[in-house]
Amino acid sequence: ITPVWSPDGRAIAYTSYRRGFPDVYLSLIYQGTLETPTRGVGQNWLPAFSPDGTRVAFTSNRDGNPEIYVMNRDGSDVRRLTDNPAIDSTPTWSPTGTQIAFTSDRTGSGSPQIYVIGVDGTGLRRISFESYADRPTWSPPPYNEIAYASRNGPGFDIKVLDLTGGQTRQLTFGEGSNESPAFAPNGRHIVFTSTRSGKTQVFTMARDGKNVRQLVAGR
Repeated sequence: ITPVWSPDGRAIAYTSYRRGFPDVYLSLIYQGTLETPTRGVGQNWLPAFSPDGTRVAFTSNRDGNPEIYVMNRDGSDVRRLTDNPAIDSTPTWSPTGTQIAFTSDRTGSGSPQIYVIGVDGTGLRRISFESYADRPTWSPPPYNEIAYASRNGPGFDIKVLDLTGGQTRQLTFGEGSNESPAFAPNGRHIVFTSTRSGKTQVFTMARDGKNVRQLVAGR
């Protein structure tokens, strides 16, 4: 589950339960080989490549509860970024590779929010103030935006926070429940899941919310 491409398109990192617990695996497409950079230490999931492809951020409970960690692509130099009794999850890298956004329920109110922290572990700050915010994804350059799923009613809608100007724009407006946004490599389109057609399917839209298209249709 949760597959992500490496920036060079030659590898896919993902979470698998093949050993009975979640762990991060790295499939090298052209070599036909499989790596386990976390080496089975703790339970690990939701890998995310740095923009230059040399590092991987991930969530792990190896120290007792889910926290955000960063390691080199080969599994060396594992560093813990967050330190809180709450669940910290879903890391996503800034375009510069110097910061990571993630979801945390550290407010203790049953209302997870999105936070940003430096890759060196400094500069932690909260950036969302929604009733419920989850699944952040940082845009590629030249934009500096974070898309996320916000729950304002029975379902979720996609919103985008412009970190340069501080403005938030809403892209979907209650047409089913809309979640798991991800930017195209050029930052001009967003793919997301939605129940607007009945069951959960995959859609794309322009970064301004226009030109919504359904990509898959299934039973």
